[in-house]
Amino acid sequence: MPNGDSVLSYEEVGHGRNVEWASGVGLFSIVMAIVLSIPSAFFRTQAQAVALLLAMSTMAAVAQVPQSSPKATELIVRQYEQFMAGGVLLTPEGWKKASRIFSRSNPYPDDGEVFLTSRAGLIGETWLRGDRAEVERKWTDFFGSIDSDLRYKPADPTSSTLPAIYDYSLLFTNRHIDVLQGGATEETLDTWEWKIEGPQYERWATVGRAIIYVREMRDKSNDPAIKRNADKTIAVLERLKHGCGSSSAC
Repeated sequence: MPNGDSVLSYEEVGHGRNVEWASGVGLFSIVMAIVLSIPSAFFRTQAQAVALLLAMSTMAAVAQVPQSSPKATELIVRQYEQFMAGGVLLTPEGWKKASRIFSRSNPYPDDGEVFLTSRAGLIGETWLRGDRAEVERKWTDFFGSIDSDLRYKPADPTSSTLPAIYDYSLLFTNRHIDVLQGGATEETLDTWEWKIEGPQYERWATVGRAIIYVREMRDKSNDPAIKRNADKTIAVLERLKHGCGSSSAC
């Protein structure tokens, strides 16, 4: 079980690497300034070779700096995001597969909305205290939702896209509770691991996966109204997929 309390920040390895890379280029520039002041063409040529070798050695050393490994809590949220991107949460079988990363899972919501999101620019653990933690998905977008009649609802009355940050509470546990149809619960014990706390009850997907889902549901339906809704929704989602708002003419 995790021990201790800590407040953790996002990794800045990439930023540090850029600073060191810049240092290598800066070193090369300084040495070259000295080289160009040498009067002898022969020695200037030799010094240029040494300066280039020095800069390349510095950059190669920086390139070999290992990036920090993601934390166990971050991996759980990253896996959840992969489930969204893969459309896993849009079928009963996928829903059951995804339930193992939750401490509690509700029945598959056949008539529930499908919420639309983009992949996060950053996933980071914000704090860890004993057997509890919080992980944040940052620099992502919320694109609205699709209802059970395949109608699209924008994220906001004035915009089809809203920037979003999602916080996930995690629990280190060996228990999982399934809420069955009718409200009965079934508890199973397994290995100790991090799980997203609270019930799994919402269906999420990326825009690209939602397009596939709406097409499949449209083709299965015999209702003309649902088919019309689906066609309109697909048209909107195609624009969103290519970076156009729902009211855009592109």
